[in-house]
Amino acid sequence: MILNIAAYRFVAIDDADALAQRLRERAGADGLRGSVLVAAEGLNLFLAGEEAVLRGFLDWLRADPRFSELPAKESWSESVPFAKLKVKRKDEIIAFRREHASPPQVGERAPAVDPVT
Repeated sequence: MILNIAAYRFVAIDDADALAQRLRERAGADGLRGSVLVAAEGLNLFLAGEEAVLRGFLDWLRADPRFSELPAKESWSESVPFAKLKVKRKDEIIAFRREHASPPQVGERAPAVDPVT
């Protein structure tokens, strides 16, 4: 069985180009397939591979303090659902399509609203 993961983390990344290169090298060497997006605002990945290899990749990534709390959703498949590995440096990992929009910072949350009664 093939392990598939989906994960993202909003965190400041000052070295996005260098991080993208390191991720490309490591994921490529591990034979992983899928997509990795790296931006100054964070990281977004969808990867698939052998379970032990992919878990090792996640352990390696989580050794970086910026990604130590990276949550990953898991699913399983009979075969690898991706044709190749793509690692891209992007302006944003999730398109807000609004000028000056940005994700909430750690500890921030949207204002609470009372339910209509």
